[in-house]
Amino acid sequence: MTLIINVTTPEGIVMASDSRQSQRNIKQYTRISTNSAKKLFALTDKVIVGIAGLAFFPNEDGIQTNVSKYIKAFSKSEKLDHLSVKDIAYKLHDYISDKYPWEKQLDISAQQLRVESEQKGAKVLSIEKSANSIEFKIKQANGRIEEGHLNIEAIQILISGYNKEGTCETYELRSPGQISKKRGINDYGSTWVGQGDVVSRLILGYDSKMLNLPVFSKLSSQKNDLLQQLHGLEYNIQWSLMTLQDAIDLSVFLIKSTSMIQRYADGVNMDIGDIQGVGGPIDVAVITQEDGIEWITNQNLTIHDY
Repeated sequence: MTLIINVTTPEGIVMASDSRQSQRNIKQYTRISTNSAKKLFALTDKVIVGIAGLAFFPNEDGIQTNVSKYIKAFSKSEKLDHLSVKDIAYKLHDYISDKYPWEKQLDISAQQLRVESEQKGAKVLSIEKSANSIEFKIKQANGRIEEGHLNIEAIQILISGYNKEGTCETYELRSPGQISKKRGINDYGSTWVGQGDVVSRLILGYDSKMLNLPVFSKLSSQKNDLLQQLHGLEYNIQWSLMTLQDAIDLSVFLIKSTSMIQRYADGVNMDIGDIQGVGGPIDVAVITQEDGIEWITNQNLTIHDY
């Protein structure tokens, strides 16, 4: 899954990522495939992209390919230096959406759901595809009927950097999905993609899973008011006064905290079972209007002692 942290300050932008990738093997078990994956890439001298979510998908020849290869191919095939951060975000979204055969992935997910259910002695009553999700009804071995939906695993991308006129912007891209602007001019703060539940608890004061509790579903008509009240739990961090060093320290802390919690916790009680998707060395890059991109930590090939 991964965790990408972006912190925007008056002094510059910090982008940080872990380096773990996981995948499902032929028996449908999730395993850690590597702790040395690169997830941050410079698209120009002042724009960086971070990737999370789905790590691999098949290319036109059916060969599983790392999403990072598509990002690198995009950066080489397009002339990006003269474009704004927004223009780059939209171009990359179109590029990835064209390459990612998520409709086929939806079929694979439906098949995986059927196989896993049958392995547990359950009977699949119905599986229906709807937009970019699967609606299912399963009769468990104990006779209980389970209904729900399974969303296609999306590629999540965070793009952040400076425009030629000196303004900075941050965008989140999802494929399948939309583009959303997260940070604009003088809009300082933190944005994250990937397994961000621990970060949400630490910064915002709550995990969005809380909104799925039955007690909150009864308050659907008051959802906007509820979210405004929950905003009161967010830590009052003075983002506009934060230095670059403080932003680096905070970003690394959030990734390390997520990795540590995942080491001990197997999800939450209302949704038990999770992937230890955050781990390995942490890469950190800083972007400033004056000097462009500076890599604070960036994995290099080496010989590890085992």
